[in-house]
Amino acid sequence: MKKNMLVYSVMIYIVFFVLFILTGVITTFITSDPLVMRVMTTICSWTPNIVLFIMFPRLIKDRTRCEFVKGLFSERISAKLLGLILLVQMIIFLVCVGAVAVYKNTQITTLFNFSAKALMTGFAIQLIAGPIGEEPAYRGFSLPYMQNEFGVLKAGFITGIVWGMWHLPLWIISGYKGIALIVYCICFLSSITACSVVMSVIYKKYHNLVYPILIHQMVNYSLDVIYCGDLLEIFIPFAICYIIAAFVIYKLSVNTL
Repeated sequence: MKKNMLVYSVMIYIVFFVLFILTGVITTFITSDPLVMRVMTTICSWTPNIVLFIMFPRLIKDRTRCEFVKGLFSERISAKLLGLILLVQMIIFLVCVGAVAVYKNTQITTLFNFSAKALMTGFAIQLIAGPIGEEPAYRGFSLPYMQNEFGVLKAGFITGIVWGMWHLPLWIISGYKGIALIVYCICFLSSITACSVVMSVIYKKYHNLVYPILIHQMVNYSLDVIYCGDLLEIFIPFAICYIIAAFVIYKLSVNTL
C-alpha cells in the first residue's frame, strides 16, 4: 500500500503538470476564449480525483467507486459546526483584510468586490473548480490513510505539504518575482498546510467530507472572489491567522481524537 500511495501521489503531480502545459498550449496557440480557459483550469483542478478513480482498484479493494463516494458523506451533518466554520473563516478573513487596509492606509471597503454577479457566479465556479475536484482525493482518501499511519497532526501536516506543493505551477505564473515570489510561496504553503491540519482534526472527529469542502470553499471564495486587493498582501496575515487557528483547534480537540 505504501508503494501504491507513492505512485498515486507522484501521478497526481505528473498528470497535473501535463494538463497544465496542455492548457497553456491550447489557450496560447489555439484559442484565448475565457470559457475554454475556465474549462481547462477546472479539468486541471480535478487531477487528484481523476488519478484516484483511475487507480481506484489498486488503492481501494473493499469498496466500489460509488460506495466510496457515498461513504464520504454518510455521517450526519452538524448545522452548528457548519455555522462555526463559516464564522471562524469570516472572522479570519475580515481581520486579514483589515490588516491590509491598515498597511495600505486605505478604506477597507476598497478591498471588497461588491459585484453581485461576480459573487454569485464566483461561488459556483470556485466550488466546482476547487473543493469538489480535490477534496475526495486529498481528504476523503489520502488523509484517513495518513492518519492511520502517522496520527492526526502529522497526517494533516504531510497532506498539507503534498497538497500545497501540487500548486507549484500556479505559483510560478502568479506574476510575482524575486523576494516577493519567495514570500508568496512560503505564505501560500504555510496557509494551506495549517488549513490541512484544521481539516484533519475536523474530519477525524466528524467523518463527513462536507466540512473540508466548506473550509476549502470559503478560503478560495474569500481570497479569490470577495477580496480584490493584492494576494501577497493578504496572504501574510492569512498565514499567521490560520497557523494560530490550527494550533488552537488541535489543542482544544487533542484529548478527543
